[in-house]
Amino acid sequence: MIARRHVFHIGGYDPITPDTQLARFRRSLSSFQTTWNVSAAAPGPARSNEVSASWSAATSGPNWNTETSYEMLRWDDLILRDHSRGMWSRLGASMVTLGDWIVTGTLFRFMRSSWKYAGFFLFPYLWVAAFALCGAGAGFVLAWLAGLHGVAAFAFGAMVAVAVFVALLRWLGWKKPINHVFDDWIFSRQFVYGQRPLMDARVDEFARAIVARAQAADVEEIVIVGHCLGAALVMESMARALKLDPDLTRHGPTICVLTVGATIPKFALHPAGTSVRAATRAVAGETAIRWAEFHARDDAISFYRFDPVTLKRVGHERGDGRPNIRRVQMHTMMSPASFKRHRFNFMRLHYQMVMGNEQRAQYDYCMVICGPLPFDEITAPGGGVGRFGPDGSLLTSSALAVSKPAEPPLGASVHAA
Repeated sequence: MIARRHVFHIGGYDPITPDTQLARFRRSLSSFQTTWNVSAAAPGPARSNEVSASWSAATSGPNWNTETSYEMLRWDDLILRDHSRGMWSRLGASMVTLGDWIVTGTLFRFMRSSWKYAGFFLFPYLWVAAFALCGAGAGFVLAWLAGLHGVAAFAFGAMVAVAVFVALLRWLGWKKPINHVFDDWIFSRQFVYGQRPLMDARVDEFARAIVARAQAADVEEIVIVGHCLGAALVMESMARALKLDPDLTRHGPTICVLTVGATIPKFALHPAGTSVRAATRAVAGETAIRWAEFHARDDAISFYRFDPVTLKRVGHERGDGRPNIRRVQMHTMMSPASFKRHRFNFMRLHYQMVMGNEQRAQYDYCMVICGPLPFDEITAPGGGVGRFGPDGSLLTSSALAVSKPAEPPLGASVHAA
């Protein structure tokens, strides 16, 4: 049973502030309490600096208590800096990214590995194409209504087309969110080519923070969580941490990696993604590191049933630990009403992997990072289902044996009445 755990969280391309992340964390703990009938609280304020923000949480059941120190490794300031670029600069850089992904064949690799993720890549470009068509249509119609012909009609139509295009992009750019996704893809292209020195330096800071915590040896387990693009940053951070301290896994705490809604292949499938591929192999090659990756069919913003190390499709769950790939279902985590309401809200489903569950399920983010079970046990195929009683107590081996249904006699039909 884990009494003290430290969690590092590296998020995706989301400029979330420490206060907002803490508020999300508390809402998740509230769901955790209700779902598992446990006590959970994170009462203190966030302690933050440029690189990280941290707070403490205490969770308990009738026969267990766990203290979790949660540390958000920050790069929200760098994302906000991207968001400050001008509209034409963003549009131009995004078109360069599209051209690069086509010329290098990366887009076609996306299509083969995950057609849903390829659709996520293309959706802002499709919006922009629709804006351009709307502008062209408006220009043509207004020129025709004005009775213009020849050069005058072309010039007038072009001005209307540009005006409509710009208005739509400004009005809907952040609402859809087209601009945000464009910035994400621009960042991805620049990062894969080593053109983000500030981000590179920040990853070095993340690695040093991980090493310092492992060397402090004041917890039983360290869990490094990577969500979405943050999963690739976890790979980079862990590989650098292993270079800084080759004995990283031998200081006492068990080092665990949890990747969810992961998009490691967005870099690794690019020909220039050498660094991410090498980092991923380094993490997989350190057998003392526990690594679990959870895939959900309904999470379109991830690579479902795709191995981040071999970069090949996987037909079944992989259980060799490099990583353990678990397939889970969103509808088992969310209430029927909530799942129905958010069924086509792809961003909301994507974030369910780092939120508290509304139902007891194989995967529960809060149970992994705040529960009493060691990482290997809580990320096993059954997860926490069957390990906790209705009152939130951790069941002993004898209680599990009693509660387990009897096996049918050899040769008996399990469907017999």
